[in-house]
Amino acid sequence: MTMRTRRQSKGDFISKMPDDVLLMILSLMPVKDAVVTGSLSMRWNDLWRNLVRLNFDGTEAFHKMASDKLCVIERCKYVNQVYNVITSHTRPTVHDFRIRFDLDATESDEIDEWVEFALDKKVETLELDLLDKTYDIRDPDENYEFRLPSSISMAGEMLSLKNLFLKGVSLLGPTLNDILMISPHLEKLYLFGTDVYPCICFGGQGINLKHFKLVSCSGIESISLHGFGLVSFAYYGPEIELHLSDLPKLKEVVIGEVSVGLENNVFSQISSCALYLQALELDVRSPKKGLEVNAIIKLPNVKKLLLAMDAEEDDCLLEFTSIAQACPSLETFSIALHWFSPLKRRRKIRRVAAPHVHKHLKCLEMSGYYGRISDLELAVYVIDNAAALEKIVIDPCCQAFGGRLSKEDCLKRLPAARSSAKHQLTPLLPPGVDMAIL
Repeated sequence: MTMRTRRQSKGDFISKMPDDVLLMILSLMPVKDAVVTGSLSMRWNDLWRNLVRLNFDGTEAFHKMASDKLCVIERCKYVNQVYNVITSHTRPTVHDFRIRFDLDATESDEIDEWVEFALDKKVETLELDLLDKTYDIRDPDENYEFRLPSSISMAGEMLSLKNLFLKGVSLLGPTLNDILMISPHLEKLYLFGTDVYPCICFGGQGINLKHFKLVSCSGIESISLHGFGLVSFAYYGPEIELHLSDLPKLKEVVIGEVSVGLENNVFSQISSCALYLQALELDVRSPKKGLEVNAIIKLPNVKKLLLAMDAEEDDCLLEFTSIAQACPSLETFSIALHWFSPLKRRRKIRRVAAPHVHKHLKCLEMSGYYGRISDLELAVYVIDNAAALEKIVIDPCCQAFGGRLSKEDCLKRLPAARSSAKHQLTPLLPPGVDMAIL
């Protein structure tokens, strides 16, 4: 078979595919690439107009936006691209509609039209990722403000919306409550770098939300959630008042930037759901303040525990194993050590943590392991106390670049970190325990 014959055969194979299969293939492409296929033939000309997934991912243009003038040019290109596609789209429904570009309040009218288009098309997943090209969080006054279109406000319901992801967007309290009340099938709500109302409070049987995540959202003073089927909740940000009550399906809680000094009240905040939790993640800041051990509550059903800790100065962190000791069903213990420079101290290894048999602990995962004494102490604690230990996973990669070390410098130190982990831990491994060093 000649090369030409093989090409024709391949072309015939594709042309024989049904439209639904071709649309599925096109939906995996960025929209601008899918539109280009319209020039292939008469049949392809109209296919992209029926896409059910419209992913306007413009992040690859960020590197072209080195100056304000170039930013304006690229923004205009992006806005025109979205406009041309949605005005040519003919299918009555859209499953996914995603906007990813550096846009702000100056494009409010255009973004309003896009949101209305998506909601009119009975969208299931709506994402507005309008973060700055450097991924920094803007001044809230510069953000686009998410508003419900008048057509939706009058209709009174958004029956199709299941997932809503907002990044770099302002979402005022009344709008948030309106969305929840008129979206009976909304299951996932993710807010990143979003300016929101100071007091977030909702609950009741009319709320179907299962997953709620807030990251670096400004203006929040308190969050109160009650009386619905929430499954997972995550909050990363400054200390706030947090009230979680009557949430019997809540299995996973993530709380970032936890203070562990005298003002630490994270455990009292989650105490009402302690019996239900199966996974807990705490991002601990300033561990040198010391942990208020008496504040720790029993977490009888937690099987997965992740502690992310600042580990800048090689200080002993064994007191934080008290949190693991409060989890009698613990199976996976993950420790993420965040540091900017791998300072090592010359001191002897300590075993200050009280002996405690973890009957069900099977896996230890440590990221940011660099071979310091504080790293080794945590690993030794688990090796000594996990009766059912099967596997140890070590990731020596630094979890927080910056400070006195560049990313390149951190990568250069990886071989030494891997060597330290192997040299320190291999002789300590009990029979039958596997270790993987990434």
